[in-house]
Amino acid sequence: MCEVLVCLGGCHAPAFRARVLRSWGGRLRGLLGTTRADPSVGPVLLVRCGSVHTFGMRYELDLALLDDEGRVLATRRGMGPGRVVSAHGACLALERPSGLGPWPEVGEYVRFEKAEATGAARMPGMGA
Repeated sequence: MCEVLVCLGGCHAPAFRARVLRSWGGRLRGLLGTTRADPSVGPVLLVRCGSVHTFGMRYELDLALLDDEGRVLATRRGMGPGRVVSAHGACLALERPSGLGPWPEVGEYVRFEKAEATGAARMPGMGA
């Protein structure tokens, strides 16, 4: 499994860890079929993704769409099932079960760092 550490804005310490989904099927599925109560469900980063849907979801999601430099173009917190969010120029999407804690804001830059234990590869928006 490939993971990255997600750093928000000017923060130097990672805010959270995200599992990277690169395949078409992985991106389409995202968190679909999971339950909020499942302790293994956490944030995911969808690569080559300009929009996110919540059709079939059983719980609300926090979503953020980013461009290839890591700038946040759109964000939604507590987005319910049966919705779609997109942003012109987006190529990365972050999603997680809705909850408290740090989350990117529009205009903020997000940096992705290699998660040493999982061997995450460099991708658009990843810091040097």
